[in-house]
Amino acid sequence: MDKSVGEHVSPKDYLVVIGASGGGLEAMTELLRRLDVSYQRPTVFVLHQRAHRVSGVPSVLARLTHLRVVEPEDKQAIEAGYLYVAPPDYHLLVEPGKTFAYSVDRPVNYSRPSIDLLFESAAEVYRNRVVACILSGANRDGVVGAQAIKRRGGKVLVQSPETAKVAVMPRTVVYEVAVDASLPLSELALVLLEKPWLD
Repeated sequence: MDKSVGEHVSPKDYLVVIGASGGGLEAMTELLRRLDVSYQRPTVFVLHQRAHRVSGVPSVLARLTHLRVVEPEDKQAIEAGYLYVAPPDYHLLVEPGKTFAYSVDRPVNYSRPSIDLLFESAAEVYRNRVVACILSGANRDGVVGAQAIKRRGGKVLVQSPETAKVAVMPRTVVYEVAVDASLPLSELALVLLEKPWLD
């Protein structure tokens, strides 16, 4: 880690970014059920969704977690104790100053929001204090972003492909990225709850 001896590091100094598509909402609900109230790190969730629709994902997840679940506003500050859900048909990016930005650039891997773009922007800002989680999904979105996080010294965790409803996305990341762990959701949750973290 890049902290010096005696430096106080709070939950807001880290960021957890989670990407998923097919089967990913079910995986995210199971993961959230396993994160107790001690978990306060700001967390961003990108789920591939159809464009031009109102997302029901925040309301579904809000019933399962102590975190405050919101679709962030453009330029909103990232805070501990929140679960931020990317809105349909916008890329959600992390900007210097630890705020969000929306983008309507073309889809990446046929997807907007893009897991890759969120992960890459988070790596630029949080560097070795970002952890990425790849859950169930059907394409290769997340590979490039996970590689960017590893280059900056962050961690990449993957739902073990054999436990995923749709194994393509986690399997592809495992094959193409030097992941830190490939775990069932129960064990992945335990890693996110670890203290000290990222050592």
